[in-house]
Amino acid sequence: MTLKNKIVSGSLWSFIGNASFQLSGLVIFIILSRILSPVDFGTAALAVVFVELTNTVVRYGLVEVVVRSKKNSNIENSIFFATLIIGIVSALFFIFSSTYLEVLFEAPGLAISLQILSIVPVMQALSTVPEGLLKRDFKFKALAIRLLLSSLFSGAVAIYLAYASYGFYSLIIQKILSIFLSLLLVWKAINWKPELSLSVSGILNTLKQGQPILLSSLVGQGIFRFVELIIGFFLGVVALGYFKIAGKLLDVIVQFTIRPIVDVSFSAFANLQSNTNELEACFIKFITTTTLFSLPIFIGGFIIGDEMVYLVFGDKWSESGVIFSILCLSGFSASFNYFFAPLCHATHNSNIPFKLRVVEFIITISVVSFFAQYSIFHVVFSNVVIASILTTSMLFVLGSKFYFSIKLMIISLLPTVVSSFAMGVVLYLVDYFILFEEQALVKVALITPVGLLFYFLFYRLVFPEVVLRIIGDIKNLKNKR
Repeated sequence: MTLKNKIVSGSLWSFIGNASFQLSGLVIFIILSRILSPVDFGTAALAVVFVELTNTVVRYGLVEVVVRSKKNSNIENSIFFATLIIGIVSALFFIFSSTYLEVLFEAPGLAISLQILSIVPVMQALSTVPEGLLKRDFKFKALAIRLLLSSLFSGAVAIYLAYASYGFYSLIIQKILSIFLSLLLVWKAINWKPELSLSVSGILNTLKQGQPILLSSLVGQGIFRFVELIIGFFLGVVALGYFKIAGKLLDVIVQFTIRPIVDVSFSAFANLQSNTNELEACFIKFITTTTLFSLPIFIGGFIIGDEMVYLVFGDKWSESGVIFSILCLSGFSASFNYFFAPLCHATHNSNIPFKLRVVEFIITISVVSFFAQYSIFHVVFSNVVIASILTTSMLFVLGSKFYFSIKLMIISLLPTVVSSFAMGVVLYLVDYFILFEEQALVKVALITPVGLLFYFLFYRLVFPEVVLRIIGDIKNLKNKR
């Protein structure tokens, strides 16, 4: 199978896996949000923040090292034991520090949540090598299956526990079950087994390879996670609960339209790293394909975000609707920024996203800490502005370091950007002048098809040559499969 067909097949299975996972996860999340309170969600979210930050350290960027390296049992064995040691140390950290963290954040239930979740870093460590092997071989079907099955089972258990009045514990148990099932399934999909031979020099060498990716990922994860910690610390777990609900809906959009392609991009960039022209063409193809679907959804979410959250999660989450609408303003940045780090990591330029992330981290934490003194909405707006600035910086790096044509990127994105914003203007006018006093259900039911129809008709009429090229690419890919 050619690389192009592997990319298509991998993207397809990644999309199927993410779509199934997000659909099932969204249904489960909606049910839980209608049973549990903002306090329950905020408390569980605060515990998960610490776990997710630690998981980044546990994996140590070594999934990417497995993907970009050739088959080498010594490297894979060293990675397995290196991550396992870090996972065990992380688990002990949670057990002994949980009580102090609960007092610091004034969040009852945080200590027991962290103690229960202390098993998660160990399970994440055990899945590092298998996940890397599957991605290296473009076996995204196995990854898709594990996503779906783990989501369905853990979600069903969480719903039962929530109805049984277990509160935030239902969310904690859901997290553990999901990761445990994923771990079992991912090991079942590979033939590799670790060897009981430890090499200190081998472990140190693999850690050295993963360190730049770790630092970049840690700072990147830290930006979002520390924002959540700041919200929880200054504004309380209720405000964090509102933020998590809005973030969940935004994440659904990302997982449907951006993540399936991002999951395949690292493997594709790694295969093309020695050919600048093909690498540039591949990068532009990724971002144009992504924005084609994601940008109109983000703009639509900005206009009717309040109504969407109200319909999906209920009246008690009304503040999340405003937060979601604001977050949608960062849609274009998200469509672009997600591909920058995989490109750098695949071409052994991990120091670039790390440096950018460090600057972003310092600015974000400082700005968010300041605006957290006012309200959650000030915090969200500041994040959108920072994301836009980061995109501009990445464009500069692509031109100066990778010698990509910024002009070509802009020209490639122009049809989607123009069509999406034209759709946004029409939807705003329809919402303001025609459906202003209508109920949320009526607005969403009418505006959604109007937006989709206008977007595709405008695209077809104003940019017919682009539409014909897209159709031709799809036909060619179909014939080659």
